[in-house]
Amino acid sequence: MAVVVVGVSHHTAPVDIRDRIAVPTDDYPVALADLARVDHVDEVALISTCNRTEVYAVADDPDAAVKSIGNHLVQRTDDADVLDAHLFKHQGEDAVSHLYRVAAGLDSMIMGEPQIAGQVKDAGARAMELGTSGRILNRLFRGAVEASKRARTETEIAAGAVSVPFAAVELAKKIFGNLEGQSAFVLGAGEMSELTARHLVENGVSSLSVASRTQSRAKELADAVNGRAMGWSDALKRLQEADIVISSTSAPYYVIEKYVVAEAMAKRRNKQMFLIDIAVPRDISPEVESVYNVVLYDIDDLQAVVGANIQKRQEEAEKAWAIVVEEVAAFESWQQSLDVQPAIVALRKRFHEMMQQELERAKLNDFSEDQCERVAMVLRQFTNKLLHAPTTQLKKLAEGGEGADHVDTLIQLFNLAEELMSLPEHSSKSLAQTESP
Repeated sequence: MAVVVVGVSHHTAPVDIRDRIAVPTDDYPVALADLARVDHVDEVALISTCNRTEVYAVADDPDAAVKSIGNHLVQRTDDADVLDAHLFKHQGEDAVSHLYRVAAGLDSMIMGEPQIAGQVKDAGARAMELGTSGRILNRLFRGAVEASKRARTETEIAAGAVSVPFAAVELAKKIFGNLEGQSAFVLGAGEMSELTARHLVENGVSSLSVASRTQSRAKELADAVNGRAMGWSDALKRLQEADIVISSTSAPYYVIEKYVVAEAMAKRRNKQMFLIDIAVPRDISPEVESVYNVVLYDIDDLQAVVGANIQKRQEEAEKAWAIVVEEVAAFESWQQSLDVQPAIVALRKRFHEMMQQELERAKLNDFSEDQCERVAMVLRQFTNKLLHAPTTQLKKLAEGGEGADHVDTLIQLFNLAEELMSLPEHSSKSLAQTESP
C-alpha cells in the first residue's frame, strides 16, 4: 500500500485554476464521499485552501490511483487540458514528504505561516470523522501535525513579521509594550488598511477609528472590525485622541503635515504618539518626525524589517527541513512494519492454537476450574515470551526495509500459508488502535 497525493497549489497553478477545483467547507462530506469511490483508492483525505487543493490517498496500485484521482479533479472544471497541465502528483515517500513540508510551513506562500498547520490538522480529523481515512492516513496526518509542532517549537521559522501590515503592528507593540488600552486611527480603507486594522484588533487595541474620503467604505471597514467610522476632516481634528496612527491612502500628496501633528501633540500634552506611513507615495510628511515625542516609520522602514525577518525564516527553514526528514523517516519505518503484521498475527494464531490443542489433549479432569485456568495462563505467558523476541526482531528488520525476505522465510518455516489465508481482510488494521491526527 502506498500514499499518493494529487492536486494544485500556488506553485503550480494561478488563482483562477485553483478557484475552479477548490472545495468549500460545507461541500467536504460530498467531496470526500465521491473521492472514496474513485477507482484504486482505499483511504482518502482532502486539503482545500485558497492556496491549494490536494487529495491524499492510500492505494495498492499507486499509478492507477494517481490517474483516477487526476481524472476526478479534472471533471470539476470545464477545461480538462488546462487543469491537467497544472496538477502535481507524488507517490510514496515523496507524497509523505510533501504533506509534512506543507504542515511545517515550508511550502507556503509566506514561509512559516501558521494557518496551514491548523488546516492540515482539520483535514485529517475531517477525513477520520467522515470515515474516508483509515489506519495509514490517520497515522500520516498525525505525523504531519507532529512535524508542524516541532518546526514551530524547535526553530524560529514562524518568528517575525513578514507582511507590511503585521510589521506595522509589531512595531507598535514594541513602542507601547502591548496594545491593550491604546487608541488607534486607521486612515484609508483599502486592503492594506483592512489588514492592519484586523491585526490591531487581534492585538488588543481598546478603540479603533477608521477614516476615509469615501465614508461608506470607512463604515464598512469599521463595522467589520468592530470600530467606528469617522469623517476625514473630523479624524484630522481629533488626531490627539490617537496613540497610534496608521495611514494608507492613495492620495498623491501628504495628508498629514507637521503642523497637524504638532497641534495634536499640544492637546495630548506631548504624550507619545506613533505614526506609521504604509502608503506609496507617502501620506505623512517626513518633517513630522521632528515633533517632540513622535515616532514615525514609513514603508521603507517596514520593508527593511520584513526583509530581515524573511531572511531569518529562510535560514530557519533548513532546521525545519531536517525535522521533516526525521518525521518522514519515522512514518516510512512505521509503514514498512505493517508488511510483517499479517505474518506475526498468523504466527501467534498458530502457536496459541497449538497451546489450546495441547491443553485439550492433557485432559486435566482432576483439576479444578481455577487450576485449569492457572495452567492455561502459564502456557499463554510462556507462549507470549517465546514469541516476543522473534516478533520484535522482525518488526525492527521491517522498519529497516529488510522485512519482506524474513517474512517469506517465517511463512515457510512454520507453514503459515493456511493461517494467512484464514485471516480476515485487512486484519492488520486491528493490531493497533486507530491513530488520530
